[in-house]
Amino acid sequence: SGWDEYGITYGRPSSNIIIRRVIGETHTSSGLALGSEMSGGIKGVHAQDIQIFNSRRGLRIKTAPGRGGYVKDVYISNVTMKNVSVGIVFTGLYGDHPDDRYDPNALPDIQRITFKDIIGDEIKTAGSVEGIQNAPFK
Repeated sequence: SGWDEYGITYGRPSSNIIIRRVIGETHTSSGLALGSEMSGGIKGVHAQDIQIFNSRRGLRIKTAPGRGGYVKDVYISNVTMKNVSVGIVFTGLYGDHPDDRYDPNALPDIQRITFKDIIGDEIKTAGSVEGIQNAPFK
């Protein structure tokens, strides 16, 4: 939905997204990630029946100061992970900015994220949360 001031100005969220029956692996990234280019917003995501194996991360939400926007009303269920380094990751200080015109005070709003029936085998770290000062994840 856009990157920094460009996504905020455009103002069109990615919404009402359904993800079902995905099987995959990634040695460099995440099996399922939302963000970080989410400045116009992400809402209404339902993901279910996901299998992730031999991967660096399982489920991830990425954002940063300057992104603005939001990620809300996300429901992820029935996920199986095997041989994943980090199962669930919230990254609040992710990536670069497209130019110097971004507003460092544009903080993202992360809320109503639900995980249900997540199963892992050979997971090195169950979860990692890297927040943003003055912008708590809810």
